[in-house]
Amino acid sequence: MGSLSDPSGKYEMSRYIDLEVYHAVERSHPYYIEMVEEMLSWINASASDNGAPTQLLEIGCGTGLLTEELARSGALAIDAVELDSNCFEIIRKNMNGRVNCICGDAVTYRRDKPYDIVASAFAHDHIHYDLRHSFARNIRSNLVKGGIYVMGGEILPFFETEDQRKESLYKYHEMIITKALRQGHFRLAQIEINALESGLHMVGDFKRHERMFEEEMLSAGFVLKSKVKLGPDDDDRVGGVFTYVFEAV
Repeated sequence: MGSLSDPSGKYEMSRYIDLEVYHAVERSHPYYIEMVEEMLSWINASASDNGAPTQLLEIGCGTGLLTEELARSGALAIDAVELDSNCFEIIRKNMNGRVNCICGDAVTYRRDKPYDIVASAFAHDHIHYDLRHSFARNIRSNLVKGGIYVMGGEILPFFETEDQRKESLYKYHEMIITKALRQGHFRLAQIEINALESGLHMVGDFKRHERMFEEEMLSAGFVLKSKVKLGPDDDDRVGGVFTYVFEAV
């Protein structure tokens, strides 16, 4: 991992991940393409057909991989929020004015007029457990009643103790790393090893299990509309990659 020291608070993912490598290889993450396709199907189906663009907020954009997909739709007016200054510069350069890029904290960012849709991919992993309820409530505050939150992310096997959390991290990442290696994605495997290390040390990676994630969202004023596990479908003991859709009530 890279340097973890950041007294300025301007950096997050770039402290421990090589952003150029991440941006180049993350689409080869097992189940990533399927996850994004499921997310886009909900977003496109929910976009307005009355001629006015649907207002969408993407939170925790990373280097903008999902942002690039969202920007292909002419039916969306997109605000993209990212905390890490280095990630933000990559997004701003790549988007070239196609979306409104905002360097801000997804836990606190809010605009006066709420959005129709909020979306995120792999963002919850970067929000500390102590902030998870504040994060969920802020997502709800950014949505109109009846709006939807579309989330794609990695979910761990159930854990209760710290030792169990670490064992869950090993189970999940060993599965992902093995798949990456078997598919010849060696740089991705190294990224996942770094993610495992950051999770074990609780530096920038705070993956949830299903019950934990669902509880924080439901308690923030949402109802669950859809839950899809993209994979693996042959082993419930290792967690997996999921998409969730919640409706704001």
